[in-house]
Amino acid sequence: MKNKLILIIGLFTSLILIAFACKKETTPVSPPDYSFTEEFDTVGNSLHRGWIIANNSKPIGTASWKQGIFYYENKKGTADGFGALNASYSGNDFIMTSSDCGYGVANCSNWLISPELNVKNGDIISFYTRTYENPALAGDRLQVRLNVINSSADVGTDSNSVGNFTRVLEDINPDLSISGPGSYPGVWTKYSITISGIPTPEKSRVAFRYYVNNGGPGGVNGLGVGIDKFEFISK
Repeated sequence: MKNKLILIIGLFTSLILIAFACKKETTPVSPPDYSFTEEFDTVGNSLHRGWIIANNSKPIGTASWKQGIFYYENKKGTADGFGALNASYSGNDFIMTSSDCGYGVANCSNWLISPELNVKNGDIISFYTRTYENPALAGDRLQVRLNVINSSADVGTDSNSVGNFTRVLEDINPDLSISGPGSYPGVWTKYSITISGIPTPEKSRVAFRYYVNNGGPGGVNGLGVGIDKFEFISK
């Protein structure tokens, strides 16, 4: 009788514990936030944080992506300046490339590649960009591309190659227009892109590609463009 009583008490206690466990609330775990902002105030520091430059222009020129304010200060008073007391959109500086990324008459293909990103649907990429004060002098073009294969920085080696960055997220002024709708903005302008079409979250990279055919110092196209306040917003 005593053993049965002990067994009944044990079963009753177990039922109470199970019921309590079922009612216990669990705190949902938030996904990690991979968001970050890059102001490009110092290009050297940006490279230290994982940004990569690859100049595939042919023939290759004397300059790649570089510090914007320094370049502007050396061009002050000419048609090449970005103007205003502070040429950057925000912070102290910005990053830019010019037609000098090519030599003579060149096919310019100058890449600025982001650090490794944890990308998923709904994430947002935004940035500000502009060309010189007088964009009607020559047409500029900037592509934003996503590596959909892996998280490498492979862009190939030719001016027409894209390596693993096969997906175009944005193509600013693909017709190299010098004015009118779709031409490259001559003032800081924000572009925002929402990532979609990725089945599962994955590690990747985003790349800016300054892509101008018949460019370079001796070409018909291409002055140069600046980029400022890049943001990756993880949703």
